[in-house]
Formats: sequence, C-alpha cells, structure tokens
Amino acid sequence: MKCPSIIIFISLFFLSCTEKKKVFDSFDYSFGGTFSEVYSIKFTQSDTVYLRYHWIGRNIDDTTFVIKEDTNYYGILNSEERLKLFDYIEEVNLFKYKSEYFENYSDGSCYGISIQKDSKRKTLLVHSHKAPKEIDSISHWIGSIKAKLKLKEINKNINFESRKGVLPPPPPPIKTLNN
Repeated sequence: MKCPSIIIFISLFFLSCTEKKKVFDSFDYSFGGTFSEVYSIKFTQSDTVYLRYHWIGRNIDDTTFVIKEDTNYYGILNSEERLKLFDYIEEVNLFKYKSEYFENYSDGSCYGISIQKDSKRKTLLVHSHKAPKEIDSISHWIGSIKAKLKLKEINKNINFESRKGVLPPPPPPIKTLNN
C-alpha cells in the first residue's frame, strides 16, 4: 500500500513542478518626464520589481516626501499584475518594432524599453506622439503599476539598459585655470 502512495505523490510533485515558458530573460523600462520624474524599473521572472528614482520633480523643501532621488527600491507585483505583464510581452512582440520613435520637441516625456530573450536583445526609445499604440499601452500600464507599488529601499546595484537613451549624459568636467 505504501508503494503506490509514494509513486502517486512523486508523480504529482513532478507534474506540479513543470517549468513555465520564459517570456523574457531581462526586461526593464525607463521614463523621463520634463516636469514630473525620471525613473527606471526592472521586472524579474518572479514577483519582485526593482525601481530607481533618478529625479523627482517636487519642491526641494518638501521633507514629508518619503521617496528619495538616486535611490533604489524594490516592490512586489501581485499575481494578476505579473500575469498581465507576461501577457503584454507575449502579445506585443517588441522585437518587431523600430528601435526609435523620435519627434524633435524639447519637452514632454520619453521612455525606453529594453528586453532580452535568449540571444536577442532590443531597446526601444520613444520621444514621439506617433509611437505604435501597443508600445504606448505597455508604457502606460507600467506607469500605473509603478504608482501602486509599495516600495522598500534597498542597497543593491541594478543595471537598467533602458536608461541609456532616457537619461541625459553627465556634463563634461569643468576645467579650472591654474595661474
């Protein structure tokens, strides 16, 4: 009697551990708003999300504001949000779009999306009102998810590939004259 029970238990255990199809190896998003905020967010295969606020457009004297600039955080997606993200990425094949959607205006918002799956890597940069609606839809969804996250500060180095086209390069060093 023990042997059939053990066989059934082991079979059920292995069936429940079947590996789900990986939607991405790496996926991150960066957003830059002229007067609002600049942040990057990295999604993982689990429910953990990493976020870095590079700049926050707020009153500098506001000591009640808990989120800090140049600080890394993590948050947890609920299972519905996580599945929605995976569905978005599967439905919208980001690899089929152009790498850049650009209109020459000096303010407004811009965003970058970086995805890697297997040996393919794609980074999309958008500073345009004429980007494909599928890409804009992902961007708006990520923004709404970010607003709901309960963030906890962490001391961890996180690489955001998508930030390269969104964040301005650092200014050149100031040369001093020695007399």
